[in-house]
Amino acid sequence: MDMGRCGSTYGSEENPVNIYVEGLCKAFKKKSVLSDVHLSFSGVYGLLGPNGAGKTTLMKILAGLESFQSGIVYMDEQVISTKSYVKKIDAIGYLSQDFMVYPELTVYQVLEHIAVLQGKKVTETAEKIHDVLKKVNLQHQEKKKMKELSGGMRRRVGIAQLLLREPSVLLFDEPTAGLDIEERVRFRNLLKKLGKHHLVIISSHLVEDIEFLCNRIGIIKDGNVLFEGKPQELKEKANEQVYQLEIRPEELDDVIGKQEVIQMEDNGSRILVRFLSDEPIGEVVSPRLIDGYLTILKASYIHE
Repeated sequence: MDMGRCGSTYGSEENPVNIYVEGLCKAFKKKSVLSDVHLSFSGVYGLLGPNGAGKTTLMKILAGLESFQSGIVYMDEQVISTKSYVKKIDAIGYLSQDFMVYPELTVYQVLEHIAVLQGKKVTETAEKIHDVLKKVNLQHQEKKKMKELSGGMRRRVGIAQLLLREPSVLLFDEPTAGLDIEERVRFRNLLKKLGKHHLVIISSHLVEDIEFLCNRIGIIKDGNVLFEGKPQELKEKANEQVYQLEIRPEELDDVIGKQEVIQMEDNGSRILVRFLSDEPIGEVVSPRLIDGYLTILKASYIHE
């Protein structure tokens, strides 16, 4: 496999690891969930796909929480999969959609308890806990009970407990789902910062999360890989297929009825409408990430 594997350790802050998946297959009750998946995870990686595409299953497999029937998973040059599971190692940390434990305990107490469960001595935990709380910007919330925190804060506690183990790989499944706009922006900025020192893999169906965060993107649908590459390469999939019209408000219903409208901008007396089209209608414009994503999904439906 020529995917640029380098090194045989689990990386460092200066040189985060890469993960490679070859021929991964997963079926549940004879129904294929993942089919011959080949992916190369590096940097801050975005895993896109509609609901039910197999994203969460793939994330759980990488975290060693879900079995699979065939395939190989590498961390740099080292095979980390057995015949049916990825080995559970401290180098990989996984955070599901919501993190809520011990609602009556304070943030500090939760992290102290988790640190002890991880095998750390109580006398050595205080400095580490303060360090990870600072990294996730919760240093002023350590005395708050978990039940008093917002959803975004709870997820940041979840990241803090992962960082106690100093993993090289961080897996996030739908990390901003259910968060309000302010918390979503704050959480995205935190993930962007973590990506400087870790391999970060983000599973999401929200293109805006991936657009802001990721330098490499994979798209899966019905367990099949439809695309893998850089954000610019994804945008280029919609070249010459994105058009823009400036219309009157009373024309909007007609345009929506005829075109696959992606975005609208109301300028008062006029509305700017962007849409995908195989025929030239209006002004052709430069594609965005969502345009490339929708173009690939559209092509997959045509070939079904």
